Amino acid sequence: MKLLQRIQETIESHALFSQKKEIVVGVSAGADSVALARILFQLKIPFTIAHLNHNLRNTASDADEKFVRNLASELNVPIVVKQANIIQEGASLEMEARKARHLFFSSFKNAIIALAHHADDQVETFFLRLARGAGTEGLCGMEFSQKIGSLHLVRPLLECTHSQLVEWLTQNGNHWREDQSNADKTILRNKIRHTILPLLEQELTPNLRKNILRTMNILRAENMWMNEQLCSYTSFPLPLALQRRTLRNWLFENGVSSVGFETIEQIIALQNKAQGTAFVELDRTHRVVVEYGKLRIENSTKTPLPPMWELKTTKGLGWKKDHGKGPGLLPAEASISFDKVGGQPLSVRTLQPGDRFAPLGMKHTRKLQDIFTDLKIPRTQRSSIPLVLCNQEIVWIPGYRIAEGWQIQSPQTPSLHLHLSNKTANS
Repeated sequence: MKLLQRIQETIESHALFSQKKEIVVGVSAGADSVALARILFQLKIPFTIAHLNHNLRNTASDADEKFVRNLASELNVPIVVKQANIIQEGASLEMEARKARHLFFSSFKNAIIALAHHADDQVETFFLRLARGAGTEGLCGMEFSQKIGSLHLVRPLLECTHSQLVEWLTQNGNHWREDQSNADKTILRNKIRHTILPLLEQELTPNLRKNILRTMNILRAENMWMNEQLCSYTSFPLPLALQRRTLRNWLFENGVSSVGFETIEQIIALQNKAQGTAFVELDRTHRVVVEYGKLRIENSTKTPLPPMWELKTTKGLGWKKDHGKGPGLLPAEASISFDKVGGQPLSVRTLQPGDRFAPLGMKHTRKLQDIFTDLKIPRTQRSSIPLVLCNQEIVWIPGYRIAEGWQIQSPQTPSLHLHLSNKTANS
């Protein structure tokens, strides 16, 4: 009962389930997640079990799934099971499995995902992050409640040890399944668990885990203070420590949960430089795009859809002025010499290598790439800017200017009014 009471206090003190959302418990069949499900059941907290079959351990993975289905049936709670298809390309298997779980959990909309991380996981995480050179935010460990993109994760067992959970299950006659990969010392976390921590406890102090957890609590309080400073800071540029923290928070909000120190420093350097466009690869599918100091994240595997426009022309007199708010901002309109068009067809396309253009008021052509650079148009946007051509000559960049030599001389001059807009799905 002491364990149940402690977890109940943790749930209440950190308001883990205070929001009116569906509660989803990730259950692998191991002791920790089975204990979490049974404890929440004992505390009369309604939930749905979520199990991801990683298909990494042949028949053992299927046996895990069967065990979890039986557990859900015994507790009479809903269960959702999904089969994973993990492809390991240039990343650790552990990382790929973690991404698969997050993707699975993301399928539960407006839900709280309860995970079975415990105190021993915290200590192991401390050493893993320490080895990677993490700062205060990383060393304070996992949070009781955390949001990563659209995911809302909670960890009710962070103040319990693995041995306490196993003891509680045993005393209540409950079973679980052992994952044989937990004994594989080629996995770094397992090496810390089975070799490094026992050695340090023997050579330094048997209270090592307790002391590490206390240090993490201190760091967590300092981390909270740093975040408060960040919210109240009004001077710019921000100090380097706050720049790093701001960037990490932004990455977390955009679903990037793990980024190395060197990557953070590279992004900050490019952001402060505020020139041109650069890319920083985060993993095999995502990258940060730094465009003149502004950041965005894009999926580097997605191929953008080709742009589609609708060009309308009407004969008239005089001119209609373009809005001039920026190249490619539509709808846009302008007027060019009707006589110079001479019945030749007009076309719309995007930038091609070697394109040159003489903006109205300039006697000579310039490379269009150089014009876009001067206008500080991000490189990734240049390929989507429409160009209007007459007989292979660029005569108008919508939202910017018409070409020199194509202008209307007087309000009574015959003209061709151009109107360009994005083509709708029904057009």
